[in-house]
Amino acid sequence: MTSAPPTTAPAVLLALYAETPLHPGSGQSTGIIDLPIQREKHTRFPLIPATSLKGSLRERAERELDAAAVQALFGAESNASELHAGALGFADARLLAFPVRALAHVFVWVTCPLVLGRLARDLAAAGHAAAPQAPAPAEGQMLVPPGEWPAQTALEDLALAVGQDPAAATLAGWLAAQFLPEGAAHAAYRDKLAHHLAVIRDEDFGWLVEHATQVTARIALNERKTTTGDGGNLWYEETLPADTLLYTVIRAEPPRWSAAPFADAAQVRAGLQRVLAGGYLQIGGNETVGQGWLAARIAGEGGNG
Repeated sequence: MTSAPPTTAPAVLLALYAETPLHPGSGQSTGIIDLPIQREKHTRFPLIPATSLKGSLRERAERELDAAAVQALFGAESNASELHAGALGFADARLLAFPVRALAHVFVWVTCPLVLGRLARDLAAAGHAAAPQAPAPAEGQMLVPPGEWPAQTALEDLALAVGQDPAAATLAGWLAAQFLPEGAAHAAYRDKLAHHLAVIRDEDFGWLVEHATQVTARIALNERKTTTGDGGNLWYEETLPADTLLYTVIRAEPPRWSAAPFADAAQVRAGLQRVLAGGYLQIGGNETVGQGWLAARIAGEGGNG
């Protein structure tokens, strides 16, 4: 007999939509890539570590809340008189839908049964209603919402047969409404995701997220305008592309600090909502060259007007 996941503390599913390339760096080189992104060890799926999420949200909270509220939510600094953990618990941000170059429709988002199974587990843990049933593609097939599709198309270097499935349409519409940013500015992207989501096999998804990320040559020139000698350098940097969709679970616990300005977990959750009210976070490296900007929203809340 299995037990249900704990739901005693309010939790949120935070959706993160990359509007610029994103570099959650791993800190070590792999092969020809000098600065790769972080990945899960067992699946090689990209992720944003919980520490990066917490740091980015704390930085934003310091602009929005007073010092006592920040300390209660995120924990005491090392030099504080009373050391304690924060009332917010963070998980790594998981990949939900990955944008891939396609012969049909310029690009499509891809996801897979493994990713959607993880989402189902996280929805249950956060106390959310279940997602629509995910369709199961056959080998060499992608399942898409019914529409104007060829019988076969290519995703990067993968040639796949196209199967039009109403279940894919239901899933795509639900993801667009629940996880993409709200408001008129993102209406076209919600519409595109609702029509251009492809469910592919786990193995095909794993290959694409390993080999279809963005790799950019970065150059630092020295005084002679070359890359050789003092101050010059050439390196290759991997990023998640713009339009990548991720999510994470953030759990709100009762405050662990005697002087906290929050009485219970519900007030802690409300404090988190105030931090997220601005709608954007910057995560990962290269902030000064425009990378790492994500539209953030609490999944399943609000409308799409």
